[in-house]
Amino acid sequence: MWKMRLNRVHFRQIKLLLLVFSAVLVTTSTAEAKSNSNIIERWDIFELALNGPEGGNPFVDVKLSAEFRQRGRVFEPEGFYDGNGTYRIRFMPDSLGKWTYITKSNRRELNGKKGQFTCVKPSPGNHGPVGVHKTWHFAYADSTHYFQIGTTCYAWAHQGNAMEEQTLATLKDAPFNKMRMCVFPKSYTYNKNEPEFYPFEGQPLKDWDYNRFNPEFFRHFEKRIGDLRDLEIEADLILFHPYDRWGYKDMDSETDDRYLRYVVARMAAYRNVWWSFANEFDLMKSKKMEDWDRFFQIVQKYDPYQRLRGIHNCRGFYDHNKSWVNHASIQSSDLAKGIEWRNEYNKPIVFDECKYEGNIPQGWGKITARELTHRFWLGTIGGCYVGHGETYKHPKDLLWWSKGGVLRGQSPARIAFLKKIMATTPFAEMEPRELSAGNYVLSKVGELYFIYFSTPTSITLELPGSRAYKVDGIDTWNMTVTSLSNAGPGRFSFTPPKANYLLRLSAYTSGEKMRPDVKASVNPTEGTAPLKVNFSTPTKYRLQWEFGDGTYSSKPNPVHVYEQPGLYTATLTVTDDNGLAASTVMSIASDRATDLPIVSLGSKDGDSPRTKLHGRIVRSKNGFYDLGDVEPWKWISVGDEPIEAMEGLRSFTILGWANPSSLKTGSGGNRIVFNLNYNRSGIDMVCLQDGRLRLAVNEWPDRVKNDSPPKKLRIGKWTFFAVTYDATRAKDNVRWYFGDADTPAKLYRTTSYNRGDTGKGSGTLTVGNYNESIHQNGKDRQFRGRLGGIKIFGSRIGPRGALPLTDIRKHQRQDAP
Repeated sequence: MWKMRLNRVHFRQIKLLLLVFSAVLVTTSTAEAKSNSNIIERWDIFELALNGPEGGNPFVDVKLSAEFRQRGRVFEPEGFYDGNGTYRIRFMPDSLGKWTYITKSNRRELNGKKGQFTCVKPSPGNHGPVGVHKTWHFAYADSTHYFQIGTTCYAWAHQGNAMEEQTLATLKDAPFNKMRMCVFPKSYTYNKNEPEFYPFEGQPLKDWDYNRFNPEFFRHFEKRIGDLRDLEIEADLILFHPYDRWGYKDMDSETDDRYLRYVVARMAAYRNVWWSFANEFDLMKSKKMEDWDRFFQIVQKYDPYQRLRGIHNCRGFYDHNKSWVNHASIQSSDLAKGIEWRNEYNKPIVFDECKYEGNIPQGWGKITARELTHRFWLGTIGGCYVGHGETYKHPKDLLWWSKGGVLRGQSPARIAFLKKIMATTPFAEMEPRELSAGNYVLSKVGELYFIYFSTPTSITLELPGSRAYKVDGIDTWNMTVTSLSNAGPGRFSFTPPKANYLLRLSAYTSGEKMRPDVKASVNPTEGTAPLKVNFSTPTKYRLQWEFGDGTYSSKPNPVHVYEQPGLYTATLTVTDDNGLAASTVMSIASDRATDLPIVSLGSKDGDSPRTKLHGRIVRSKNGFYDLGDVEPWKWISVGDEPIEAMEGLRSFTILGWANPSSLKTGSGGNRIVFNLNYNRSGIDMVCLQDGRLRLAVNEWPDRVKNDSPPKKLRIGKWTFFAVTYDATRAKDNVRWYFGDADTPAKLYRTTSYNRGDTGKGSGTLTVGNYNESIHQNGKDRQFRGRLGGIKIFGSRIGPRGALPLTDIRKHQRQDAP
């Protein structure tokens, strides 16, 4: 009997020890958890795993948290149920040394569990979480500057292992250090496949038990967060979005709140997590503004580490001035407004979406790599941050923006170049401002200046101090850096050789050897092709001329002939006896004959360049086009790509015949001729509802004051129109002419409107509507009626493209209806 009682006592003790051992399991999290470790590196994850009740509904019934303490500091993260009777509490220690913890729970078997661990120095590449730094910028917890270069792959973590691993392999060699990604699966164009896992128990499409999470879904998702962390990429987690066929966008408030707390409990300890409360929050009609406020407050309350919080818009902004918003996450193509928004919000400005490089029909996914590269530089020099996306059509709908996979575009290499240029700059100490229309400077006064030229117009800048400056010309598309001699101090002037050009001026340090000064002359700088040009330099050093058309010379005074029309950049590079090199650049404009139109369409002689009609457009025997005045809206595209001959025009003439059948207009007016690249680099000529015409150059026409007299176009009446533009004149440089079949054209109005030469990098020329790149803004901007005899003349070298009245009347007679 006595031996039996002893054995029972031993048995109870052994059973108790086994229960204790099985109830507490300490792990750390790298890519995957490592068991039984009490040594955790700084900013990594300490994970406490506990066995607990499986009965009832553990997701709702069981409350669990823990207090983590060190030297009077206390963190209290919530725990979460991970299925199969396992509960977890995750914690990210932010300082070295010993930490202690004790659990709290409404269940006895989970309450009062104590322990400790030691936090040690972080491994290389672990800089801690990112936070706001110096008002408008970011830095890691160890004070390393974080220069955000984001990308978007909304549903990449819901594509299955093979595709997801391919995405990670691509990211390993890409320049991006932040990924925008949805927690919930996404249902949208090019993304119709079912995910492998769903966030709730139940059956697709909408038979869900919203009281029970699916831990397998979240385990998979957080593994991908860990994979990004190991690549030193931040995970910007989109908590809600409107693109959904499973019902997640319309959950009730109780489910929304429980979901947020569960996600925070599981994922907040990952140092690379950011919270994006929605993608296009204003399209989620079931959520009110007070709901979004509540979501922010919930996450702010339960996130012990206060990860970065933002919210992404479609059209209307959330109030980024609210205290719980850390940075302004913005969808906009107007990157020039970045400086204004910096001042309005006094927070980092992140253009998370400024349209995507691609070729899908939708305008938001159809900008060129050049345009996206331009937007990155425009945002950067504006003291802001910009995000990338890519939407190239694929037979299996494998678009980077939605599913990840591989990158096919040309912008990532240019973005990597930008990242390299900015890596050595004190970005958080530099202030942006606009120098002139379209040209911006980012500077640390007296030390470093970046000047970005959206347009190839001259600037003047005062360089303070007593030190000279090195000048570097940076071609943002060709990814080259050219040493351009020296400058200052004092007044500095510069004319860039092209648009989208970057100039860097950095003060010489004490004792630094100076580059050689480079002087050169060129005559003439413009003329009609074939153009004979004399180049000359007085330098005694080794030299090389590069003429910009693929030819070179090492003679000091060469003569070169430009056989073809075009805008050329000639470069002279000089190398001194110390091996230091410097260059100077010169712009050469070889023009075409101005009596020949660049564009001619709607005449009996045919169209040049070749046109493509979109929609049911009727062409009459004399070549005139009838676009009609009802939906579906139509347009005429001219050429297969932007017309290079329309870029860099210093003067031009647009003329033709118009007969509107309706003067009802879409927003901003109905387009007659349009080749803007979104809102820059080209021409936009519109008809307004009172019969006025308006001309805009390198900008939207909405706020432009450059109109003809009203009532010049009348319904059912043929009117001849001509407008000339001369950028060589500061005033009275636009002239409006009108006539009809019986009346020769005459001058009706002269206006002053000068936006410089037409920009390089224009969009596709379209007659009668927008071009396709911005059709998402509305195709109802179509000219409603008939157009014909449309001709465009231009010159890059002076006023010759603004035709005289005699020539205008000649074309009026030639193409009369």
